[in-house]
Amino acid sequence: MAASSSGIGWKSTRPQVFINFRGQELRRGFIGFLEPALKNENINVFIDELELRGRDLQNLFVRIKESKITLVIFSKDYANSEWCLDELAKIKECMDLGNLYVIPIFYKIEPSVVKHLQGYFGESFMNLQSRYTHDLDRTRKWEEALASVPQKFGLPFPENSDRTDWDFIKSIVVEVKRVLEHIEGNSNQRGQPQAIQVQQPDVNFQRAMFSVRQLKISGSHNARYWIFESIYEPPNEAAIEVAKMKRCYYLEVCGKFDTKELIYGTRYEVVFVVRVEDTMTRWNNPATAQLMVPDNSLQEREFQFIDLIKNEWIEIQAGVFDAQPHKEKIAFFLYQHQSNIRMTGLLVKGAIIRPVE
Repeated sequence: MAASSSGIGWKSTRPQVFINFRGQELRRGFIGFLEPALKNENINVFIDELELRGRDLQNLFVRIKESKITLVIFSKDYANSEWCLDELAKIKECMDLGNLYVIPIFYKIEPSVVKHLQGYFGESFMNLQSRYTHDLDRTRKWEEALASVPQKFGLPFPENSDRTDWDFIKSIVVEVKRVLEHIEGNSNQRGQPQAIQVQQPDVNFQRAMFSVRQLKISGSHNARYWIFESIYEPPNEAAIEVAKMKRCYYLEVCGKFDTKELIYGTRYEVVFVVRVEDTMTRWNNPATAQLMVPDNSLQEREFQFIDLIKNEWIEIQAGVFDAQPHKEKIAFFLYQHQSNIRMTGLLVKGAIIRPVE
């Protein structure tokens, strides 16, 4: 079985998140922690345990169509369930129409096992497929969905990871919030009311300068993960405040800006300013710099921090955009959500929005 749902008496006006998963054990454990973690962030979740019993699968298809985000949680036993695979086929259909953001979660299973139908996962799917040789159209949709959905940018949690379930759940919540920012930003641009008040950076001569305190850094409230400290730099030896990563499994730095003070028709770039120290080790997957501009294509670039010049301030471009005559809210991110090891040795100085020369 699979899916997602909001509890009785709890309501959020945010876009719905549908969870597709397999198994009572997963429901009692991992899902039992994931659902309240999302709700605590005012995220609207749907889980099928409150769905009226006796209704057919078409009712859950409606729930999928109502949703804006789907978390597909692939686990060892996922491919044993025709119910999960029917939902997955519907998820792919909505995804292909551009109506649904899909985030694959690889829970204690390697992404390559799912993508290439290997091992027990692959055998389970083949056995299930062989029981439905009378319904080739249905099994073809399963196969196409399994070939497509796991290729999306996902979050892996290997069985031998030294992370806790709770650490991993926090990274899922961060990713869902990031996608919701994009969805709600587009909705606001079409005239819906703004839901979040954003602290504005210093704007001077059409350059917006964000200090590290004007960026949102996930985990920075906890000194176990991040500390803020003042450093002195030539030529004027003025003190600047930076955020220093201590030991983190994931990275999420976010900034937002209302572009009303920019010059119409001018092209701007958004850059993060960071420094990589000698103590940094390579994360097993690259980091991403990303720019979201309403009604425009998502811009993003991948890189490895370890490949950057050490002990110097580096500017990482998130993207470029043309200022419009009307106010619009852009969002920019620097993130890495897929690490299975802790990382340290990163300093964040701030961000800059400036004209492209």
